[in-house]
Amino acid sequence: MKNGILIIFFLFAYSFFFAQENTDLRDNSIVDGRDFKLVNEFYVYGDSKAIGNTILSVHPTKSFNDMEVNNDDVEMRYVDVDGDEETFSSSIAELNLPKNHKNISYAGLYWSATYNSEKSTRRKEFNDYIYKGNGKREASIEKIKFKTPNAEYQDITGTIIYNGIENPTHAINSPYVCYAEVTELLNDAGEINGEYAVANMRATNGYISGGSAGGWMLYVIYQLPTERAKHITTFNGFALVNKEPVDIKYEDFKGLNQGYVKTEITLPALEGDLTLYQDECAIMRKDKTFYPLSNGTTRSQYNFFNSRIMEKDTYDSKRIPNSKNTLGFDIANITVPNFKNDIIDNNITETTLRFKTKSDRYYLFFTAFKTEENPILLKPEIIERKSKTPIKQKQEKVVERQKEGRRTSVGKKEKRKGFDSDEFKKLANRKSTLIPDLKSGYYVITNVFTDAMSAGKWETTLITKGHNPKTFIDAKTNKRYVYALQTESAKEAFTKQQDLIRDRLYKDTWILKVNLD
Repeated sequence: MKNGILIIFFLFAYSFFFAQENTDLRDNSIVDGRDFKLVNEFYVYGDSKAIGNTILSVHPTKSFNDMEVNNDDVEMRYVDVDGDEETFSSSIAELNLPKNHKNISYAGLYWSATYNSEKSTRRKEFNDYIYKGNGKREASIEKIKFKTPNAEYQDITGTIIYNGIENPTHAINSPYVCYAEVTELLNDAGEINGEYAVANMRATNGYISGGSAGGWMLYVIYQLPTERAKHITTFNGFALVNKEPVDIKYEDFKGLNQGYVKTEITLPALEGDLTLYQDECAIMRKDKTFYPLSNGTTRSQYNFFNSRIMEKDTYDSKRIPNSKNTLGFDIANITVPNFKNDIIDNNITETTLRFKTKSDRYYLFFTAFKTEENPILLKPEIIERKSKTPIKQKQEKVVERQKEGRRTSVGKKEKRKGFDSDEFKKLANRKSTLIPDLKSGYYVITNVFTDAMSAGKWETTLITKGHNPKTFIDAKTNKRYVYALQTESAKEAFTKQQDLIRDRLYKDTWILKVNLD
């Protein structure tokens, strides 16, 4: 009976394995991780920047520059450079945006590591190594500390995109990835350019099979006066690249109508060892064949993920520690070599990246695709107005107010204006709205949206008109409020609003009083 059960179990396991080997590629990524999905997309006059650093190395504060060593062969320990006794791990990277940049449209923070236990050791038996964890592992991998330039640490609770401890496929090293949008933290920071730090991120110290690795990345999309708009899309997920290739498709963009199409791709990865070759990232040509990407000698087409943090073909040295060998953590930024537009052609709307390896495994958790587009005519649509008055009635009141203005010109009683007006008195006496974690004050709201792309378009319109807009998100409703001014002075807010409504484009501008009661 036992033999019969064993035979049945064997046949079931074999058929399951065979089925997995022949399923669709997307299904494989779901089994071994999480399928990549679009996070957001922006049409923006501006650009993007990625910074980050490792959280594990050989020494807690010193840079590691031995280019002949893999993370498998060294005892890994936390990097901790901030001198803060309340943190057990920390590393720093510097953000430098152009001086004429405007608002931050989006900032996404990612952190990823292998973490099957807090500490793991190994011993050699015959010709093999035996690994053993200490059995201790904190569950709160989504909680870290994040610091903007010249500020104190803030506690961040992100979203767990993938947790390998829950999947038998990844039980040995248990990789994970977490994500938090930190757009508001950057826009509210006193300074944008400067040192950013991530602390108390968790990873396995010591030795694990395949090597321990970990790090973080901050991806920033910012507004900047440029000649051409850019279409930027970001994706996240979690995919093991091992025996089978993994494809990620980019779509719904449109290349320039004519001329050279400039395209860039940003890719962080986990477990891309420096001395293990034959891992590859390729992009589909317009003839449907794949072209392997590289950055000269620093990121070979035969060893694309190689434990380096690069800005195109240059080391990102503005990090603490600024290790050249980041021991299993990668950030790659690649300009697609688009000679004669044979990869991204004029008016093309989609392409595909293919990842594969023969000798090394690695994990993908984020991609960003950026291409220049034709100048876009922005006609933002007001999705929601902060008003209980129906739009039709509101328009009638505008007409009535215009008639009143004509009457005053022929000697009728003039309506009180400015700070003596009923409108200002109502603003000063109005009960404020409670929005947790938002700076108190009067916000001059120019528009409200339910999606990031529409908000980004509207911000761009305001910038081209000479304004400096910002956006906050109400966590309860997930609505994005684009405002032209935030101040604690009711008079200053009222003056700004009255100035804006003279232009038909901003006739629906209103003032939101926040957290002042």
